[in-house]
Amino acid sequence: MNKHLLVTISEDPTAHYGLRFVCAFFQHKEDVRLTLFNTAPQPPAVWAEETNYETLRQSDEAAQAIIASGKRAMEAARSIFVQGGFNHAQVDDKIVSRNFSRIQDIVKEGETGLYDAVVFGRRGMLRLENFLDKSASEEMLHEKFAFPLWLCRDVEYDRKGVLLCVDDSEPSRRMADHVGYILQGETQHQVTILRVLRKAETPQNTEGLFSEAIDALKENGFPARNIKTKLEQSENVAQAILAEAARGRYAAVAVGRSDRHKGVLAQLFAGSVTMALFRKLTGAALWVSR
Repeated sequence: MNKHLLVTISEDPTAHYGLRFVCAFFQHKEDVRLTLFNTAPQPPAVWAEETNYETLRQSDEAAQAIIASGKRAMEAARSIFVQGGFNHAQVDDKIVSRNFSRIQDIVKEGETGLYDAVVFGRRGMLRLENFLDKSASEEMLHEKFAFPLWLCRDVEYDRKGVLLCVDDSEPSRRMADHVGYILQGETQHQVTILRVLRKAETPQNTEGLFSEAIDALKENGFPARNIKTKLEQSENVAQAILAEAARGRYAAVAVGRSDRHKGVLAQLFAGSVTMALFRKLTGAALWVSR
């Protein structure tokens, strides 16, 4: 079964971080299907009292310029994927007129298209961060979506492996399943399962801390020989994850975000740990699942 990724694009070169991460991460590219997605802004509205030949012509020119810009972005992105080892037939593209905000349109497409993950490049992350800082967007906060996000800010393309950060939550279990599914056949990667406990927490049986994640990986066919576990104790969970991510030079850091906060984006990012990773992680992509 093909792994199907929705890759958000724009003409900004920083958007290509996500594209290049996908090219570098997958060795067996024949198992991956890609859909390039761009939302084109609507041309300026022409009010009835302003309608004349000149305003209609300008509106048409603006619409054509937007379409041409979207096509250029698509061609550049497709070229990157083909140069990165993908076949033309594996790459679809989709340009839609913007109905809401760019982020909202991406979420809608991610849900309706049943993609295995949605990939953001650097510019997409900045837009997402700006969006998250705006408390007025209540409608978006209550949207329901379940796809994992791959957030690529300043990735280093020679990295290998996934740091899977786990706890006892359902989102953590879903992320372990996602990592196992994505890594089917990709044996050049190892998975290190990291559990960070507060210093006051002293488990009786450390093996039980990792068993569900290990089972999820193995059920997806990921070989046990490529799985490692690591237990850390720290009062600063985010800092412990960041330190291990830098030390191990992982390609991706994968986390699940629990439903303790109201609103989906709040659930994903409002917690101090995930938001710290969102803003501070460099070198590796951040994979987030709710």
